[in-house]
Amino acid sequence: MSPALIGLLTLAVSFPILQPPPASSNPVAKRPYETASAKPLDAKVEIASEADNHTQFRVEFNGIKGDRVPAFLYVPKRKANTPLPAILLQYGSGGNKKSDYIVQIGKQFVSRGFIVLTIDSPNCGERRDKDRNVSPLGLLGAAQVMHNCGDYSRAIDYLCSRNDIDSERIGYVGVSWGAITGITYCAYDARIKVVGSMVGGGNFVGLWSPKLADKIAKEGSKSSDPVYHVARIAPRPLMFLNVTKDQLILKSWAESLHKAAGENAKVVWLDTDHYFRGLDRAMICESVIDFMELHLVKAKK
Repeated sequence: MSPALIGLLTLAVSFPILQPPPASSNPVAKRPYETASAKPLDAKVEIASEADNHTQFRVEFNGIKGDRVPAFLYVPKRKANTPLPAILLQYGSGGNKKSDYIVQIGKQFVSRGFIVLTIDSPNCGERRDKDRNVSPLGLLGAAQVMHNCGDYSRAIDYLCSRNDIDSERIGYVGVSWGAITGITYCAYDARIKVVGSMVGGGNFVGLWSPKLADKIAKEGSKSSDPVYHVARIAPRPLMFLNVTKDQLILKSWAESLHKAAGENAKVVWLDTDHYFRGLDRAMICESVIDFMELHLVKAKK
């Protein structure tokens, strides 16, 4: 059993996971993470590399805790000056903005006319504290997850500040850990119009209580588990892409999150493992990009 899975199973006893209400009974609840849209970003931008069809920038801006958030921004090269759709794209645990697979997905998006931003989350990439080891158990702690969500919010603040981005056409795509944290984030930020979750899950305990679920529907939850929050994404488009042989995310966790999301969500199952071995990864990512394009580009025409 992998260390990540052991950590998730250990974490399961530390907080209750309940069955969220259906989207139709989805009242306004207090956001469980901090935001700071009114505060200055003090953004800095520099060219990191040039390609035939895009420019990659290294950007940084103020995060939710006052530290600096480094990121990669991919901007298509084009003649027209009309604002473009944008994607906040986040990776799995152990990754960062330079991870090969996330860079490749970013380049696929940019080749389709999207601006893409990937940040170094707390203790990742340039923000990694070499003297601090964060276990899978610590990753799913509420403070850590909500720190991520707060920085995602600041990332969207940055995207909305750019005049080359259409702020009404912003989506979120997360892979694994990026999906788990991103669901909670997107549930409370209406600026995210479309959501893609790749090999994510929730309901890590599986103890459902309808009585407490009703209470959560009215009062919200500070839990770090996305099953508490996913119903609030509806009626915005949401795509789940999960796999039948996942070594990290149990099928029951994925199915619980799908059920909690409601009938509005699109669910895709692939017969492979967490890393998409044996399948064309680029084509898998293209299917997610197709979904984002359908709802952020074609639906707006």
